[in-house]
Amino acid sequence: MFVTVCVDSQKPEPVAREFQNLYFGTPGSSSIINAFIEERDDYPKFPTQLGCQGLLLLDCEGRIATMRSPAFLDFREKAFEDVEHLLEALIATGKAQQVATSSSESLVSSEHVNLEGRLTSIASFSLNACSEEAVTLDEEWSDPDFQLPLIQHESIDQEHLVLEDLMRTAVRTQETRDVQALQIFFMQHSEHEEAIMRRSGFAAERERNFSAIESHTRDHKNIVNFAESILHNTAEGSDRKLRVRQVTLLCRRIIEHVFTYDILLTGALDVD
Repeated sequence: MFVTVCVDSQKPEPVAREFQNLYFGTPGSSSIINAFIEERDDYPKFPTQLGCQGLLLLDCEGRIATMRSPAFLDFREKAFEDVEHLLEALIATGKAQQVATSSSESLVSSEHVNLEGRLTSIASFSLNACSEEAVTLDEEWSDPDFQLPLIQHESIDQEHLVLEDLMRTAVRTQETRDVQALQIFFMQHSEHEEAIMRRSGFAAERERNFSAIESHTRDHKNIVNFAESILHNTAEGSDRKLRVRQVTLLCRRIIEHVFTYDILLTGALDVD
């Protein structure tokens, strides 16, 4: 069972309904429970966070197995692999308890269990998390489409066009100077975008772990740090060109950020 809880403090029910319509389908048609927090006093009293910062896992008796799994923001696909390994152990324990109590109810759908009774990989990693047809994030990212979505904000959309051109140039040349230009402009774009978000009411709340701008800003920083790391490693070598895989991975991180975070700001930002 997978539980999602909307923590939007301004309009929790409309946002939860929007996610239900976009991703979860008719209530009761899947094992996903989609909920929302209506009153501030109902926020969890234990440490927890937005899903992209780590997941809270419970065992079959409702006890907390871990309050925070590795954050997707920091570890990308590896974060979900870690969750699946922990789920394997929890499911094995749950099955043992089922045998002991002669219960026939399955803890997990049989389609996700292989012949050895082990949990198969059911996590998927999407380049465009909001697309109807997700594109698998694999090691070989050939023929990248650098087109970023419009979010109905003139200056942000214009900056996204500049980012598209800078990404195309960086991948084509793999020159250090072009990757540096991409990094610098992304930093400037991030600062501008965050300022607009704050002005538009996306201020950090008392529950910092549930703040949309906190996770958005953190992903900005992670991308800048990743760019800095590949540039630093290249600067120490004799070759001033980066490997194409490094550059495409940086661009993929930027594109994934826009489709995961920026697209949620569509029509919600104040004009400059």
